[in-house]
Amino acid sequence: MKTFKEYTILYAEDEENIRRSYASFLSNLFKKVYEAADGAQALRLYREKRPDILLSDILLPKIDGLSLVEKIRREDDRTRVIMMTAYSDRERLLKATELNITKYLIKPIRRSDLVEALETASSQLKKLDPPLLKLADSYIFDKTALVLTYKGRTLGLSNSERLFVSLLVQHPGKYLSIQRISELFYINYDKDLSTDALKSLIKRFRKKLPSELIENRFGTGYRLIF
Repeated sequence: MKTFKEYTILYAEDEENIRRSYASFLSNLFKKVYEAADGAQALRLYREKRPDILLSDILLPKIDGLSLVEKIRREDDRTRVIMMTAYSDRERLLKATELNITKYLIKPIRRSDLVEALETASSQLKKLDPPLLKLADSYIFDKTALVLTYKGRTLGLSNSERLFVSLLVQHPGKYLSIQRISELFYINYDKDLSTDALKSLIKRFRKKLPSELIENRFGTGYRLIF
């Protein structure tokens, strides 16, 4: 079965037994699975984790699924959305079309249909996110292979250094503090790095660069220069 290990997914479902079953299934396919039992929790997790894909029931407590997507679409048109419902009325389908939803699945959902919808979402993400990203001063970062090149020459980076660049790439234009970088290493890669270890990593990484690529603002953090 195809997997989507380069992506994260937020799964919103209020029925606990169903959520646990599908979350276990999804954990074999994705880099990270975030679970929400209601729309309000899903919105908080979305804003904190910025998942690549949202898989959500329409009938959620607190904030229903379509209202959740409406709020997300005010600030983000990239995240792919797959909606699930036990109902198939025309009004909901029309509204779903307006919200740029990848797929609308009617319960009960076969896992093969879910995987097909996830493959569609993955294909859309690949078109939105070309693998080669141009950075400042002729640097290019391959987001799939996690390879950084400078004027056509591949830089010899450690695995942690490549993951560090990947984290900064995922937050373009934003300064990330050492504390936030540490959190993201743990959330995304299950790597527990101390503040001192991260500072040493960044220092070694910057020494390997032929020219300036990382901007450091005192008291704020680090960001890539585009």
